[in-house]
Amino acid sequence: MMQRCHNPNNPGYYKYGGRGIKVCDRWRESFVHFLEDVGRKPSPELTLERIDNNKNYEPGNVCWATYTKQAENRRSGSRYGSGIQFDGTWYRVYLKINRIKKKVGTFRTLEEAKLAKQEVLDRELSRS
Repeated sequence: MMQRCHNPNNPGYYKYGGRGIKVCDRWRESFVHFLEDVGRKPSPELTLERIDNNKNYEPGNVCWATYTKQAENRRSGSRYGSGIQFDGTWYRVYLKINRIKKKVGTFRTLEEAKLAKQEVLDRELSRS
């Protein structure tokens, strides 16, 4: 969780930190705080899931869930999927509109990438 949200060298970073997903400061400061808020993993079949995939790992937005339950909460099946990928230098923005992946552009900062993504997404949604 920490690596994929905060380490740009992690292979999964583009799906988490590259999209702006973070681990809350309280949990980053102390694993004890995480345990106080979430508790120990109740069974080996469960993993930590974000309830809203567009929000951070933070109290109130996580729960223990099976892989089956998590599959129901994926972004990939949506008509309007999107992603921001970071390669260590550039943020690349892609949108999947009507199941067709389109490149939006390449940006220096995450803020620029998020803004461009939202502008294109808003424009595409207004056409629907």
